[in-house]
Amino acid sequence: MTRSKLAAMALTLALPFAGAAEDAPGTWKWGDSTLKLYGYVQLDATFDFLSRDPNVEGNDWATVAAVTPLDATFDAKNKKGQLYLTARTSRFGLATTTATAVGTLGTKLEGDFNGVNLEQGQSFTNSVLFRLRHAYGELTGSAGTLLAGQTWSTFLDLPSYPDVVDFNGPGSFALVRQPMIKYTSPAFAGWTLTLAAENAPGTDGNDVSDLGGSEGITAFQSIPDFHANLATSGDWGTFSLRGVTINYKRASPTPGEGSHSKQGYGLAASGSFKFMGDTLVAHAEGGGGIGRYLLNTINGERNPVDSGTELFLWDALAYHLGYTHVWNPQWRSNLVWSQTFIKPNPAAGDISGLNQRIDQAFVNTFWTFAKNASFGIEYVFGRRATFGSAFGATARDFGRESRINASFHYNLL
Repeated sequence: MTRSKLAAMALTLALPFAGAAEDAPGTWKWGDSTLKLYGYVQLDATFDFLSRDPNVEGNDWATVAAVTPLDATFDAKNKKGQLYLTARTSRFGLATTTATAVGTLGTKLEGDFNGVNLEQGQSFTNSVLFRLRHAYGELTGSAGTLLAGQTWSTFLDLPSYPDVVDFNGPGSFALVRQPMIKYTSPAFAGWTLTLAAENAPGTDGNDVSDLGGSEGITAFQSIPDFHANLATSGDWGTFSLRGVTINYKRASPTPGEGSHSKQGYGLAASGSFKFMGDTLVAHAEGGGGIGRYLLNTINGERNPVDSGTELFLWDALAYHLGYTHVWNPQWRSNLVWSQTFIKPNPAAGDISGLNQRIDQAFVNTFWTFAKNASFGIEYVFGRRATFGSAFGATARDFGRESRINASFHYNLL
């Protein structure tokens, strides 16, 4: 008996479903509803020839070029040749569809084990924490689709995400999942328009850089982030134009001075284009106060600067290009190049140590060695350059990344 049929039998015994659909492994029907089980087991391995983030359990073990240790630091000088293996990215999910009188109701619940875990990491049982990725319901009818719950931000265009082994990939993207209310409808002649109101971080802050002030945490939010996405697709590929407006609000660190606010924005254009069996992906985004919608602005460049009378936002621009060549049904290879540019903030004062430019390159090959299993290996180069030197020895500092990524990937069904 095949593995998929064993899984189908086990779930059929556990749930009151009529049985598994023979033509769709992992799918079960019950009246007007359908349940699908999906997921995978994955082992990721990284080897850093140069330095890496010193806290892979509490921060991120995958590529984040924006926080690569600077050349003059202890980690960069002394910690070279570091190996890390993890199964944290293994995931599973459930999806349902139900026919109703007002349209098709779909739900999705998905998680993985890539949560931060400082207590039971490599030094103990190597346990990792389960984390929520997606949890939403959506109703699709003749007028469009209404979604409520947590999923990828509307500012993220997944079809233009490059094909990489690294769990994060280039930092030119909005790798953000958040709660939202989203509506998508046909706009005109093959185009769709999506409008969304998404959660904006409030008093919890984006990062430790939001903490401080004489009264404690200064950030708070009154309204959500508003998104729009105009997209189309066809046999030739996909194309998307997106925008987001972000309201920043800070309580003055001086008691009795009230608060300051400023409206930020982000714009993006991206697409995937197919030709002769290969694929080219291209993506560009930028804006004033684009913040968490650009992974590479993860440091102090993410948050506004309060001058005492108003907020000043950081301007940033990023892009990437990716090319996929398919050698045969079992083998494919990719080249990816990405850059991020950050403009100085006029109110920030001493910005030594903050990033001005980030370059990244990925070269990889994937081998599908079984119907539900593959192996990928990749070389990653990254470099970040700061506005000035925090160490005083050079005009500015550099942090360099040189890494091998590998992954064994096994689909559950």
